Parts: sequence; structure tokens; C-alpha cells
Amino acid sequence: MKEILLNLKEEAFKKFQSESDIKKFLDNILKFNNYSFNNQILIWLQNPNAEYVSSFKTFSKMGYKINKGTKGIKIFIPNFYNLVKIKVDDSKFEIKPYYMLTDDEKKRYRDKNDESISFYKQKLSGFSLGNVFDAKDTRMPMDVINQELNPILNDNKADEIMDIFIKTIYNDGFKVKYKEISSTAKGYCDFEKKEIVVRKGLGSLMQLKVLIHEYAHSLAHKHLENNNRDYREYRNQYETEAESIAYCVSKYLGLNSNDYSLTYLYSWSKDKDFKEIDESFSTIVNYSKRIINNFEKFYNRKFDLYSEEMGSISI
Repeated sequence: MKEILLNLKEEAFKKFQSESDIKKFLDNILKFNNYSFNNQILIWLQNPNAEYVSSFKTFSKMGYKINKGTKGIKIFIPNFYNLVKIKVDDSKFEIKPYYMLTDDEKKRYRDKNDESISFYKQKLSGFSLGNVFDAKDTRMPMDVINQELNPILNDNKADEIMDIFIKTIYNDGFKVKYKEISSTAKGYCDFEKKEIVVRKGLGSLMQLKVLIHEYAHSLAHKHLENNNRDYREYRNQYETEAESIAYCVSKYLGLNSNDYSLTYLYSWSKDKDFKEIDESFSTIVNYSKRIINNFEKFYNRKFDLYSEEMGSISI
């Protein structure tokens, strides 16, 4: 399965023929945020124009049917089995898969008043292929979906968003400082002091974009601490990754993303071998998702909201 997946991913990357292809793939990170990098690649390979995908069951719960003749998009679905904890004595437990329990043990397990057998954890047993479908293959009103999921952030709301974003950064162990910077840089990440520094005097939206870019460095490039030589040697790669992560997160927040040059990412990636591209795109996808999810937790907590995960599948 790993070999098949690697071949599919290599084929998918070969389809990046222009900057617009790169942009379309990165935009999909937002739409398929609940899906793993590998499944995002599979979705892209089969339907690069997919908007919002989910399972047949999820669409049915929402009251929408899949159009007749629609071909599903194949993704990997993890399969799990339950491990249970069986009490031997006051200090010892035996761990056993649920399917190996006797009928009497299963009865005790289901009895809420019996604590001799209890759930321990789930364990991955393998993967199977499943189908998801694009929202365009239903009668869902796409204009309403786009409006709800892709709001435009204006200047008045930038300060509010930035306050939440700074709390997100602090939660990951970095402080945010505003300083005069002698160079032309708008900001930088100081791994030694655990600080993200932003140039004083920038407008709210630009401050937020700088914060996102440097936050991406702080998470994705921790190995650069006390390793300036590695940064100088692979600077283009690290800056490409941070800028691409910043593009995805900025798009999610509703920031104007026109000033992000994805031509740079395309130019960098087309001269690299598959392993390098795969590793960098994996970094971009995974840390974009992490930053978005971290931000959502603080945002939902502040406004007493919750986010229902729909069709969450990972591999």
C-alpha cells in the first residue's frame, strides 16, 4: 500500500504544471482540513476541481443526496479495533482485543456496573478504500457554502483576530515582541529567546501576515535552533515552506492573499526530486492544518462556539 501511495503521490506532483496548479492544491488544504496529507493528494489526483468533499453518510445527514451517476473519490480509511482492560487483581490487568472476549466477558464489558472489564484504547489494524463525494455532486447551494466558509476579513476585524492569534502563539511556547528592526525584514523568529519579533509601525493586516509567517517557522523549523549553517544552506526551502503555510492560513482567515507569490514555490519545486517535494508539501499541509486548528480552538473558546468535524478521515 505504501508503494502504491508513493507512486500516486509522485504522479500527482507531476500534474503541477503551473503556479495556478500549486495555488489550487494549497487552496484545497482549507477545504479538506479534516483530511490527511495523503488523502488530500488522492483527492487532488482524482478531482483537482473538487470544492468540499465528505462521505455519503455525512451528506445524507445534512439532507442532500448524491446525484445519480456520480463517481466517488477514493481515499484511505483507517480501520481500528478496541483493546479492553481485564482486571486480574487489585494491581494487575490483562490487555485483550475485544473480538477475543468470551460471551461472558462481553456481557461483563457491557454492564456499566461491572468495572472488571473496561475500554483501554483503539489500535490501528490497517486501511481500506472508501469513497467521498464533492459537494458539487449534490444540490447543496455552493454560493452559501462559500460565503459561510470563506469570509473576507476587513481591517476592523484584524485587531480582534490578531489578539486571538497571539494567544495561539503563546500557547506554543513563543512570545510576540514589537521592535525596531535595522534590516529590511518585517519580522523574524528568534529560536534562542523563543520570540517572534514584528517590526513596529506595520498596519494590522501586515502585522498579522508577518506573525503567521514567523509562527510557521517556529513550528515547522524547530531543528534550526543553533543551526544557522543549515538555514543558510537550505534557506530557499525553509522560506518557501513558511511562505506557503502563511498563504494557506491567511486564506483561511480571509486575508487578501494576492501578495503571496506562489510562482516562487512552483519554481523551487520543479527543480527538486520527488522525495524533497513530498517532504516539503507534507510540511506545508501538516503545519497549515496545525496552525488553523490551534487558532480555531482559541477562537471558538472566546466566542463560545464549537466546530463539528465532518467526514474526518486520516492516514
